[in-house]
Amino acid sequence: MGGTQMVENKNLNELRDELEQAKQEKLQAEHQLQRKKNQLSYRESYSRKERSHRLIVCGAIFEKYFPVIKDLSEKELSEALSMVDVARFTKELGVAIDQVRKEVMD
Repeated sequence: MGGTQMVENKNLNELRDELEQAKQEKLQAEHQLQRKKNQLSYRESYSRKERSHRLIVCGAIFEKYFPVIKDLSEKELSEALSMVDVARFTKELGVAIDQVRKEVMD
């Protein structure tokens, strides 16, 4: 019977060791998950900041070429722009962009 008791104790110790190792692995995985969440949050925040910056810069450029909009409310600007021939404006803007890019490449 003494041999059986030793085997059982060994098995119990092995199980305790495995349990402790599993707890450590779980803790490490939780920390790794939190780091990944933090990285994702940082990158999303950075993307929002980049977009906000770009929108502000584009708005400033728009105001530079169309100073009349400085005195409009957001609603007035939106309604005024809804009356613009967007297809024509987009086409003309596309031509101008192509020309600028061509000049930059040359």
